[in-house]
Amino acid sequence: MSLHSDTFKHLWFPFTCAQDIVDFPPKVIVRGDGVYLYDSEGKRYLDAIGSWWVSILGHCQPRISDAIRTQLDALEHVMMAGFVTEKALELSQRLASILPEELTRIFYSDDGSTAVEVAMKIALQYSNRRKAGRTTFVSLTGGYHGDTLGAMSVGDIPAYHNLFHDTFKSQLYADGPHCYRCPAGKKKESCSAECMESLERILAEKGESVAACIFEPMVQGAAGMRVYPAKVLTRLGAACKKYGVLTIADEVAMGFGRTGRMFACEHADLVPDIMCLAKGLTGGFLPLAATVVREGIYEQFCGDFSSGRDLAHGHTFTGNPLAAAAACETLTILQELDIPASLGKKTEFFQSQLNSLWGLPAAGDVRSIGMVGAIELVADRRTKKPFAAEKRIPFRIAQKALDKGVIIRPLGNVLYFVPAYIITEDQIAEMIEVTKESIGEVV
Repeated sequence: MSLHSDTFKHLWFPFTCAQDIVDFPPKVIVRGDGVYLYDSEGKRYLDAIGSWWVSILGHCQPRISDAIRTQLDALEHVMMAGFVTEKALELSQRLASILPEELTRIFYSDDGSTAVEVAMKIALQYSNRRKAGRTTFVSLTGGYHGDTLGAMSVGDIPAYHNLFHDTFKSQLYADGPHCYRCPAGKKKESCSAECMESLERILAEKGESVAACIFEPMVQGAAGMRVYPAKVLTRLGAACKKYGVLTIADEVAMGFGRTGRMFACEHADLVPDIMCLAKGLTGGFLPLAATVVREGIYEQFCGDFSSGRDLAHGHTFTGNPLAAAAACETLTILQELDIPASLGKKTEFFQSQLNSLWGLPAAGDVRSIGMVGAIELVADRRTKKPFAAEKRIPFRIAQKALDKGVIIRPLGNVLYFVPAYIITEDQIAEMIEVTKESIGEVV
């Protein structure tokens, strides 16, 4: 056993093998500054993944810190039942000003999973009021929507979800838009989004029992940053509209400028019925999420006490004013920086650096959109054969990169990059160069 093991004996780490804590002791991070994190031994690391995609403006952004301090001196929290804070009110108005105008009502919760849970409960209650029997959801293979039970029921990543699918609610799954390994055997440059034919078949056969279709617009994140074309969203939206099925856009990871638009659905001019937001909403400072719906959906929950039409859902820290203050300042900075429009030149440089990864023999696919990039590693480029899981090739590469001062993290056989928007071109070049070196040393 490592001497470090006693340090962590009381902690249970997420998505981490227990033996890895012994063999690769977690770094104790004591400070952040921009795109960098510093550990207890003084070593600096370039955070290439935005600390699980939340740090969109960099660590310890001073204006967000100041906004939280100011609010802390006034009020830390009050329940949002019969009460509301000025910051929660301000944030609702600020969000409404940048959301599609059809999305007018905002329900606060704590994180991406809870935003999805709220969306599912709204969809079930609303859809069954319109027509009894709509009790099922349809989602896409490769989808990930969080780790609470409802959210997991609509997720489809076997390592995360299979055990729970066998025990809890079973949903419907249509083919996901995995362009590198297209389920319809098409090329994304010339396809007509044939991957959505399976969704259309499901809705034609079982649409009367479906409350909503949930999806990650433009990028399936946890599946390996699977970037797909906007025509997929267009076809998905049309199919749901045809069969009267609500659409739930899970913008938790890709909202607030990550894909080159403020919200990823904008690539297809698709306005969903329900949208889920979290992660970058507070700039990575505090937990906060929002589930946003069309006014017509909200109206189905309106009535007096005797109507029983309220949404029986809430969280202890719903609308927390500290988190709302962080979110308000985050939105102010995004607007002052003209995000995402101002990222155009940086995005082009980022994509050119990513394209240099094609020169690696193990590069099966290199994909990107906006400030998202990924490389899928394969043992054989011709057959697209993946590396054997037991070799842990991506994990070993990530450890090499960490030794060199860059934080990347594998998703299966995929290494990905989701840096803060403030990253410089020199830092992007360093991030990609270290990744190349690390891949070369392991493969």
